[in-house]
Amino acid sequence: MTDEQEIFTAAQLREHQDGYQARENRELLPHTGIVRDPKIERALSIRAVHYDPTDCDRPDELPAKSKDLDKHRQIQRIEGTQVARQALENGDMATVKHLTGDTNQRADVSGIQAIGNVDDLVTGPASIIYIYAEPGSGKTDFALLLGQRWRHHQPGDALVASNIQTLEETTEWTDDDGRLRDGWLANYGALDEWIKQDGEPTENAQTPKLFIFDEASSHAAGGGAQGYETRQKMGPLVYKIRKYGGSLIIIGHDGGDVHPMVREQSKVVKKDGKKEATIYDSIRNRKPQGKIAGITGIPPTDWRFDTHEATAWSWHDLRAEDEDDGLDEAEAVEQAAIYTVIRAKQQGMSNRQVAKFVPWSHETVRKRWNEYQNDGRYTDTVANVEGVIA
Repeated sequence: MTDEQEIFTAAQLREHQDGYQARENRELLPHTGIVRDPKIERALSIRAVHYDPTDCDRPDELPAKSKDLDKHRQIQRIEGTQVARQALENGDMATVKHLTGDTNQRADVSGIQAIGNVDDLVTGPASIIYIYAEPGSGKTDFALLLGQRWRHHQPGDALVASNIQTLEETTEWTDDDGRLRDGWLANYGALDEWIKQDGEPTENAQTPKLFIFDEASSHAAGGGAQGYETRQKMGPLVYKIRKYGGSLIIIGHDGGDVHPMVREQSKVVKKDGKKEATIYDSIRNRKPQGKIAGITGIPPTDWRFDTHEATAWSWHDLRAEDEDDGLDEAEAVEQAAIYTVIRAKQQGMSNRQVAKFVPWSHETVRKRWNEYQNDGRYTDTVANVEGVIA
């Protein structure tokens, strides 16, 4: 190895040691190569491995990591000063370069840092994110990166499911028959069972859940029967996921035909390119509304999936009829439809436009709106739905 290569490797090691390389640091503690006295190094290593502030009487007065303890910092400065002096005396440029590091050897994690500034997108109690872009802009990759961020902030038992079949990072769950299943959900019935697995939220604590729904291909978006079903059933799906404390990431197509409930409750992300995205408050007629922030330098997700997969989805409930809670489903459809009519009309949509998103004709939409506006009906329904999804 040449001197130049040795210096390069030492600097790269420091960046890896500090967590700035693409590969996760699973081997090196922060004082590696800085503290070289064997006994002191051993003591600091044992402290770092076994340090747990929650075992103390006042954990609020302690740092989260041992490297931030005052004594640890003092020892590292004293030892580092000696190591640097000896390196300069001996012309040991590899050690000098390890001490200084080289930010040019860092992986492109600016996107992660930028996403950290908008973590409220994925760390709310039940967030909805709608992502859209032209094909080839990396919207699925970005959706999974947001899934990573969501998972990072959740407890260990949190569940991730998706209709992306090749996604490796979905989590196993137990269905109503006691069978252990993976997190690939390809139809509405499976999603319904998955979201309800903890029982009624008024009676049981809910495990944090995230569903990543790819509707971008023709199976769930655009025209045809599937597109029609998507517009009709997206409202009840959103209502149900929010009712049971779940979060939802929707990978859309071109920003058109966004369900009013999604538009009302979600944050919208327009993927501008492979490494750029803009976050908006809402979207109407394919035009994003209310810019919140821009993100640049977005890195690829670590989650594994086939970028060429044509995702599958069916709005049909494939469970046996005796397993389907018809009353619950009818209630969800009715309440979501009334809420959709009222909020969509308040947004200025015509009766015919609203009818595309509810199981009623434009004439029924007109009647429901008049009953709300003129007779004061459905105010409780709107309040109930608002309480669930907000």
